[in-house]
Amino acid sequence: MKTMKKHNHPTLDRLTYVFGILLPLFTIPQAYTILVNKETAGVSLFTWTFYLLASLLFAIFGVIHKERLLIITYVPFTIIEAAIVMGLLVN
Repeated sequence: MKTMKKHNHPTLDRLTYVFGILLPLFTIPQAYTILVNKETAGVSLFTWTFYLLASLLFAIFGVIHKERLLIITYVPFTIIEAAIVMGLLVN
């Protein structure tokens, strides 16, 4: 595999870390609605299962390749999406 050349973009780097942390947090209201309020109308099990599988893949990739941004973003996503899928299966 060809090695990619590193570029120095500190502002973009910081911004992606901020969004990498915030993005999973914006999924919490959906999890709350499903797990606490038990409201699942209009929520697709198929879609959230796909999100979960994709997040799990990116999390594993990030861990194997030591990509901190992927780990920071997709490990929390995987946990939250797993909770959503479990909530959809139970409710």
